[in-house]
Amino acid sequence: MKKLINILIFAGCFMAALHGQQSNKIKRSIQTWQISDKLTQVIPSVIDTPVYNFHNTDQVNSYSIANAFNGTLGSPIQSKIFTDRTTKTDYLFSSAYDAYFLAPTDIIFYNTTVPYSNITWFSSGGQKNKEDDFKAILTLNANKRLNFSGLIDYVVARGEYNQQATRLFKGGVWGSYMGKWYSATGIAMYQSFNNKENGGIADPAFITRPDSLTGYEPINIPVRLSDAKSWYKNSYLYFNQKVNFGKGRHAADTLTKDTIKIATLQHTLKLEQAAKRYKATSEDDFYPVIYYDSLSTVDSTRYRSFRNTLALTINEGFSRFFPLGITFYAENDYQDYCTVKDTVPVYNYENDVLIGAEMAKRKGKAFLFYANAELNTLGRKAGDFVINGGAGSSFRLFKDSAFVKVNAYLKNTSPSYFENNYYSNHFSWSNNFDKTLKTYLDGGIGLRNKYLDVSLNVSVQNITNYIYINNNAVPDQYNGNIQLLTADAIVNLKFGPLYLQNKIAYQKSGNQDIIALPEISTYNNLFFGFTMFKKVLATQLGADMYYHTAYFAPNYMPATGLFYSQQTHLIGNYPVISVYANFHLKTATFFFKYSHMNALFMAPNYFSMPNYPINQDMFRMGITWNFFD
Repeated sequence: MKKLINILIFAGCFMAALHGQQSNKIKRSIQTWQISDKLTQVIPSVIDTPVYNFHNTDQVNSYSIANAFNGTLGSPIQSKIFTDRTTKTDYLFSSAYDAYFLAPTDIIFYNTTVPYSNITWFSSGGQKNKEDDFKAILTLNANKRLNFSGLIDYVVARGEYNQQATRLFKGGVWGSYMGKWYSATGIAMYQSFNNKENGGIADPAFITRPDSLTGYEPINIPVRLSDAKSWYKNSYLYFNQKVNFGKGRHAADTLTKDTIKIATLQHTLKLEQAAKRYKATSEDDFYPVIYYDSLSTVDSTRYRSFRNTLALTINEGFSRFFPLGITFYAENDYQDYCTVKDTVPVYNYENDVLIGAEMAKRKGKAFLFYANAELNTLGRKAGDFVINGGAGSSFRLFKDSAFVKVNAYLKNTSPSYFENNYYSNHFSWSNNFDKTLKTYLDGGIGLRNKYLDVSLNVSVQNITNYIYINNNAVPDQYNGNIQLLTADAIVNLKFGPLYLQNKIAYQKSGNQDIIALPEISTYNNLFFGFTMFKKVLATQLGADMYYHTAYFAPNYMPATGLFYSQQTHLIGNYPVISVYANFHLKTATFFFKYSHMNALFMAPNYFSMPNYPINQDMFRMGITWNFFD
């Protein structure tokens, strides 16, 4: 904790000194954008300076309204909302860290006339169960086209229960050059996730029947693993460069303000390396199978990718007679893998080539659409294809803002390497799974005015040959069809200073044994929003609740870091209620929160997964502070 405080003080002093050197005469102007992964489409964004609901922007609650995780910030996590689940890399063992992982598509790029920085700090718990998350961002321009940015994000959590500590670090630098004829974006990122593994508490009765098992504080409740830990590390270099050519129309690009050129040739390079390790010296018969060492376990795997993408785009809007953008691209992805079989490293590699094309109209509001198709032509994934598209429109409905959208895709994809091949001290599999075919369709509508903000999105999908982690915690394939229906709604109402915000997700799985999902998940937030002290201090006082219906939530396997199916323990039908106060003053926002307060008076059944209880009632606080000049 002392190191964290020292980092915070140093970063604050450094930023204050830096900003103190800036002239107040410079007009503040900040542009922000993100990129899509494959074709690096520029996606405009805004700097998020929360006035309301800052108390819910931690890395767990930001991921989804319902999550299965080990209970500690920074621990492996999986969304209980199927459409919220992400796949940020091709490495099977990375998915449990997607909520925290920063992929190139998560990075915000800047162009600013004055240096901009932000410090964010979350803290919760007491001396025994403290959780801290400190993040700092700094960005500045060398000139009007060249920008450099950097970030550090450091999480240290002790955990409510024994053997539950986590340590997370994310650090990176990135930059962009937005020229008239040449532009480039680059990222260098390193991320490390360390967490102890306790296998869950020894008996749920320590939570559900505390009267019969008295004398146990959470930290003293017996756990199933006493000396096990996992770490996952990922580093990547990303570089995209574009060359524009051909004189186009005089209409300006929304980002660079330069005239739109006829065409753009671009090249994207991504180098990525990831590794997962599990180590234990005392496993107390937790695992039924031991392959080569009964005294200790050291399992490790490694993944590396070297990806090149070349694309040619006929730019949208270069002529008033050509309102569409058309792109043709080709990609080569070389991947190598390493795992250990009977203490001997096993190496393998793949070399895949795909081609693709896209047609899109992304500028304007009246009607936008895109259509994309790609096909793997060489390598193990030959025959894989993706066809996807979408359309949407924003418009005025009387005096209200409204939108309508639709998206669809058809994907035929090969299993990942590690879904087919894996060796370790406790698990070993060698599969030859078929390709998985996914058909997906969703549609959404929304309406907004000063009194309400409502939207509804409904999706249906059919999955053939779905690959999942079965009850034995190993990959399996269901050779049939599974249908999924998801309807999620946002209903936000305002009555003077009183606000009621609701997020509701309804899910229906055609096979709960393979894809188990809670039927209803909700987040409800009731608060008063007003200003004080001559409208200087924006204030939010309220209470919120997370809830989902009972279902067979996934279990978690420490040795692999994978979530797997189970049909024994029902989890859910328990609300998590918190009270909070948010305050916003100029460029700073801070909050105080008493989370899970209902643990004081409700029957204790607060499990995220079988044998993994969430934290008890706890005090939390946080601050985010923007520095502009």
